[in-house]
Amino acid sequence: MIPLDNVRTKMAYVWMGGGGFILVIVVLQSLLGHYDPKVQEAWGWLLPTLMPTLGMIVTVLGYTALDPKALDAVVRPAFFHIALWLSCGYLFLVALTVLIQPFVGATGEKAIQLMHLSNLWLGPIQGLVASALGVLFVSKKDAPTP
Repeated sequence: MIPLDNVRTKMAYVWMGGGGFILVIVVLQSLLGHYDPKVQEAWGWLLPTLMPTLGMIVTVLGYTALDPKALDAVVRPAFFHIALWLSCGYLFLVALTVLIQPFVGATGEKAIQLMHLSNLWLGPIQGLVASALGVLFVSKKDAPTP
């Protein structure tokens, strides 16, 4: 068993690092005119793709920061690895959607169309990620007593 606090911290690093990288890329693309004249639509796609999960992670970490009982909870390593790989895969696909645009000539309206198209595969995976992270960040079960 792995301490749940450690798992939450590792998942926060994955999401803050991956999400932060994607946000920086989209900020740069926005400033460089990649999405003109559809900048708001690009952000309208990106923010709901990342922010609910990032918000949940930060909220739970903040809520449990001063809770000594949070240190007693544990999780099975297999479930942690499932949540980790789902998260990494999801963040990779989001990043791929943003990074591939210049290589396929997608700017402006075409970039937005590509973003909307990606919802076909991102939506179902986001549901799986949200379910796995919901268990890790919302549930609280103490370690078994010997």
